[in-house]
Amino acid sequence: MKKLILLLSITLFSFQAISQEYYEIRTYQMKFRGNLKVLEGYIQNALIPALNAYGVSKVGVFKDYGKPEPALLIVAIPFKSIEAYAGYRDALEKNVAYQEASKAYFEQVGPEKPLYEKISTYLAKGFSGHPNLTLPTKDASRIFEWRTYEAYNEDALRRKIAMFNEEELKIFDNVGLHNVFFGEVLAGENTPCLSYMVSFANMAERDANWAKFSADADWKRISNDPKYANSHSRTVRKFLEPTAYSQW
Repeated sequence: MKKLILLLSITLFSFQAISQEYYEIRTYQMKFRGNLKVLEGYIQNALIPALNAYGVSKVGVFKDYGKPEPALLIVAIPFKSIEAYAGYRDALEKNVAYQEASKAYFEQVGPEKPLYEKISTYLAKGFSGHPNLTLPTKDASRIFEWRTYEAYNEDALRRKIAMFNEEELKIFDNVGLHNVFFGEVLAGENTPCLSYMVSFANMAERDANWAKFSADADWKRISNDPKYANSHSRTVRKFLEPTAYSQW
């Protein structure tokens, strides 16, 4: 019996250790003269507290790097499981404090009250090689680089994810690319694709460490490996800075 309990405990621990998070990444594309104050008030005072109460420990909120009034506002929400993701909207609807704090935002409707053009959303599953969010020390001056790699087809995406899990993530760590999250996009625009975020103290560190990556012998080796050839078709890159109320 003791051996059975021990085996079950080890199995449970192993499952928990490799449990992969899910990430909802929202991009609010602002309207010309859209009321950013109302949107940010909603995110800061309604959405984030409600998500924290639901069990989401850290919500990231970002704007375009170096732009005082962003054309984009990006919200990154990590969930511990797909079940947690599936249930959070119902939880928000039942949260009285959330509903009260959201009134100004919900009332922002009609052509005379422009807010945003649309919300684009990715749902991504964490890589097995980097299953959970890894946050740097919180610093308002820190920059984040969000990249999406589009693939030619599903098999090409599978090979690119394998390249990360088996080789590339280690190289990122070695050269100081400060991994934050990596995920296979399950739903969203421009699939099949993967999405990830890295962070840096400043743009100078970013440029220096990407240069180290390009010169790295292991990167040169795997980038010429035939099994990874033509594994992604296009790279989309955004530089972001955290808002004052971001929890990342």
